[in-house]
Amino acid sequence: MLITGVAILESVGIAKALAAKNGYELDSSQELFGLGLANILGSIFSAYPSTGSFSRSAVNNESGAKTGLAGVVAGIIMGCSLLFLTPLFEQIPQCALAAIVTSAVMGLIRGGIASPIIS
Repeated sequence: MLITGVAILESVGIAKALAAKNGYELDSSQELFGLGLANILGSIFSAYPSTGSFSRSAVNNESGAKTGLAGVVAGIIMGCSLLFLTPLFEQIPQCALAAIVTSAVMGLIRGGIASPIIS
């Protein structure tokens, strides 16, 4: 039940943030229907629970992605990277990888409580 709650909050949260940033209206019930359908179909194949990803959605948004095909292309690139480039990534410190993800997400963080931390 806890995983479901976190998945719902994360998925709707990123959808609302991107909707506000790009100026379109969000239908939360449609978002949750899609999330539920993906998890039901995934359970047939013993897949991990699916959710929205804040960092992945932020990177897609910043790179100008407009459709779900961007996820397919990103998956293919990620698969090829894991197959062929893993030895090169082993030497990169985790803090450098965290900085890359953080810089990608920074565009979605509004002022308020995060402003003193960022400055």
